[in-house]
Amino acid sequence: MPDISDLITYSINQKPAEFEAAFNDVIASRIASAVDAKKVEIAQSMFGADQQELEDLEDEEDGETTE
Repeated sequence: MPDISDLITYSINQKPAEFEAAFNDVIASRIASAVDAKKVEIAQSMFGADQQELEDLEDEEDGETTE
């Protein structure tokens, strides 16, 4: 997998086709990583909210209040 040093090398050596391919690979990898991180963040926030709701319901069933 190409990295930033490959981009610099292709740029210095004036190889536009290789630069473009390496650039696309680097950007695709970074976008995929960002999307995966966002998926995890959203899943955690959804699970956290559900967990809090479940705890609130259990407290209400036990006659406790959350205030």
